Amino acid sequence: MASTDVAKDLPQQERRVRAVLIAIVVALAGGWFALSVARRMNRPQPEATSLPQATAVQSLPVVSGPITLRGHGTAGYDFEVPTGCKNVALESRIEHGDDAASPPQMLIFDEAGFAAWKAREPVRALYAGKVTSGILEVRLPSPPGHYHLIFTTGASTLPKVVSANVRVNCYR
Repeated sequence: MASTDVAKDLPQQERRVRAVLIAIVVALAGGWFALSVARRMNRPQPEATSLPQATAVQSLPVVSGPITLRGHGTAGYDFEVPTGCKNVALESRIEHGDDAASPPQMLIFDEAGFAAWKAREPVRALYAGKVTSGILEVRLPSPPGHYHLIFTTGASTLPKVVSANVRVNCYR
């Protein structure tokens, strides 16, 4: 009969061991969660990726008004990034015709890139994209210098008219 008493106690002992193990696992998971939350709350917040609050913004016009591009044509505008700019953005408000099949393109080069582009050498523009109607903000390098804004019809043989209001915003 002693063997039947041991057999009866075995399931109860297993339940107790399982309950203790489950309690330990739950306690460890709860401790890990609490520690993670505490670390996250004490971690410094990352800075926003937008332009920081500036003491002054200097806005310099680059081009304003309609730009007529002949087929395979370009129009270029030079601009300067002045000394002391901490962040630079080229803000463009652009409207063009409804020719969505072949919209004009906008390119921005630094001095070396522009020289290579003129010589038809391989070059990577600071910005290259199709001109869509609306507002476009392009971040530029902050070092002072001479830059070039180019509007082009690309491969299109059709003339295009682009109404552009482009300015350099220098955040100091």
